[in-house]
Amino acid sequence: MSSAPAPTLLPFGRLAPGALSGSTTRARQATGTHLHRINGYSLVDGAVATGKAVRSSRFLVGGHQWELLYYPNGVNHLHRGFVSVDLALAGCGCGPEPSSTATASYRVSILDYAGNPVHSRIVGPRAFDRRGSTWTGVEELVATEELAKTAAFLIKDDRLNVRCDVAVLVVETKPRNKWFMQLDRAINEFR
Repeated sequence: MSSAPAPTLLPFGRLAPGALSGSTTRARQATGTHLHRINGYSLVDGAVATGKAVRSSRFLVGGHQWELLYYPNGVNHLHRGFVSVDLALAGCGCGPEPSSTATASYRVSILDYAGNPVHSRIVGPRAFDRRGSTWTGVEELVATEELAKTAAFLIKDDRLNVRCDVAVLVVETKPRNKWFMQLDRAINEFR
């Protein structure tokens, strides 16, 4: 039984013509803001049960679709008496290689009717999974008693405004074979 000889590497500095390839990776931050207005807030506050969320429409940041989840009576029985919020990765973006995961940070704020943040929290950076298997939210953004005390400054015409600022890590890798082919030619001409 004969075995094929093991491949051997050329010494550094010597390359077979056309053997050089390359790529570049660029990391950047994509940012976006979504304003979610809840009309008829007094009805929502009284009718939405603990553990149930009011969902925003989907919005796009960093090539991913997101939804803001607002729990007016807490995300679960342990956080009843608090407003809870979460950001959910809702879908893949429009990129050439859709992903079901993302890394992001976000700030969620309940705004006064002049548009200024009154109750605010920053979350992240965190890993998000489209399956929603991990809680990434704020369990106690504000106590419902505190929200009621500040309602005169926050709720106008029975509307509550919630702002979500999102920063998504975007990593892009591209082949750079043209540039490396030029480098390969230059190396071989130098020899």
